[in-house]
Amino acid sequence: MKEKFLKWAEDAANHKHAIHTLFLVSFAESSFSPFPAYFMVLFILAHKVKHSWQKVAFVATISSVLGGVFGYIIGYYFYKYLGEPILSFYNLQNEFNNFGIKFHDNQFWILFIAAMTPIPYKITAIASGVFVINMPLFITTSILGRGIKFIIVSFFTKKYGAKMKEAMSESLWSTFLTFILILFLIYYFVLK
Repeated sequence: MKEKFLKWAEDAANHKHAIHTLFLVSFAESSFSPFPAYFMVLFILAHKVKHSWQKVAFVATISSVLGGVFGYIIGYYFYKYLGEPILSFYNLQNEFNNFGIKFHDNQFWILFIAAMTPIPYKITAIASGVFVINMPLFITTSILGRGIKFIIVSFFTKKYGAKMKEAMSESLWSTFLTFILILFLIYYFVLK
């Protein structure tokens, strides 16, 4: 499935509507889609399409934040109908509530770290809606975290082109290790 998405993303990145596609992919990634938007960023900039890295980073950031807000709305409005019955069935309500307390106590850091890392941002966005996290804080940390992530990916892809694309596309192990390291840091410094 990943290979099909990568092939589609590479083709879409060479299309005249690549920026519109980036907007849609980035929006969807932050609310419900499993496909990461940074691949679109990589493909658009690695192929020297006539878009500045700043424009690509801006579009990816704005659409990702809007997608995050949509994810927040999903968590806020649909948790009662979908989430609560599942938690009750598995008798996990207490654990979920305890996580919510820790989330509220460390809102800024959890949101900021999640926005920058390989942790699927849609999980954070939906959880923010479920736990009714402060919306201005959610948007601010989303802009900061997602902006930093997309600026870094865009800048280095523009600078190193195809080499960066290959490194990011093939480095599943480094992404996995980064994910584990971030989880450890969150646990050690925030949740412990």
